[in-house]
Amino acid sequence: MKKLRITVSGKVYDVEVQVLQDDEAIGSPASLPYPGAAALPIPEAARPASAPAPVPGGAGDPNVIASPLAGTVQKIFVTKGMPVEAKTPLVLLDAMKMDTYIYAPRTGTIAEVCVEVGAAVQVRDPLIRYVPEG
Repeated sequence: MKKLRITVSGKVYDVEVQVLQDDEAIGSPASLPYPGAAALPIPEAARPASAPAPVPGGAGDPNVIASPLAGTVQKIFVTKGMPVEAKTPLVLLDAMKMDTYIYAPRTGTIAEVCVEVGAAVQVRDPLIRYVPEG
């Protein structure tokens, strides 16, 4: 049990909350509260003519997981060289007090973690670079 103090419209409430699952105890993607969507590159046919072509190794690279939103990196669940399965949680972002889990879109190995905990990221900033399996 955790004891918390919450203020709503100037009125203070002391509450007790039972923690059923902590972010530190994530065992599998299925145990996460909701599925997030890792940012996928825009297909060439869907890219507007004015949009720049993807830069190799940048956010347009299919082996780079880019931030789908502006926020702050709260947790990083993987390290360089770590093998990952599709739907494995990679990064936890916070944007306006909302947690967003970023998942691996497919199986592969982490080649590089491009961010640190506490870093502010913008849309399309690279978070993780990986080598897909096969």
